[in-house]
Amino acid sequence: MKKKVKKLWKGQFVSVRDYEIEKAKSDGLLCISFGESKMTLRSQDLDRLQPSSQIFKSKTGGKDYRLVDVEFKPDTDKSQQGLFNE
Repeated sequence: MKKKVKKLWKGQFVSVRDYEIEKAKSDGLLCISFGESKMTLRSQDLDRLQPSSQIFKSKTGGKDYRLVDVEFKPDTDKSQQGLFNE
């Protein structure tokens, strides 16, 4: 699953909705892009993430959700770059 973000919370975190994490787990991979940088999370990384306890109501009538804050660490390993081509 791909997710593009426009800003980082506190300059270092990406907030991902809990249902997006669940979908990425079933896909086996989550690729988060911010500007020119990309971060890849594999299923074992996704399993360690814990959502916040606060439930947010969708403003568009969609699913309610909890947020998972992930520290944005761009991929530096060449083997992970290019897993998702845009």
